[in-house]
Amino acid sequence: MKDAKKILVIDDDPDFGFFCETVLGARGYRVVASLSGREGITSFRAERPDLVILDLMMEDEETGFRVAREIGRTNGSPPILMITSMPGRVEERRDLPIAGLLAKPIKPETLAEKVGKLLAPGAGI
Repeated sequence: MKDAKKILVIDDDPDFGFFCETVLGARGYRVVASLSGREGITSFRAERPDLVILDLMMEDEETGFRVAREIGRTNGSPPILMITSMPGRVEERRDLPIAGLLAKPIKPETLAEKVGKLLAPGAGI
């Protein structure tokens, strides 16, 4: 899996990280999980992922917003797929550097389809 696309999951729920590893790993992606915003930023810098799946609410209600902005300021930043049980909070924030949004709970097929689209050649152009 040396050439596999790398996905960083930043979510304080270890079960969701396992869900992503299971669903996306079965489709050939390499998944790295972080359990906090701070850990996620550190992993982002170390791993240089092709895509970030980011939960909105972790340490507090603003963590996901702060992490998205930090990653978005990076040269050549990867697409960010934000996930949340409160999609209205994200939809009203037009200043976020996110490429997509999914509302929890997420079906495996929905996650795989959205990730595939975001990582497709020419996506985001």
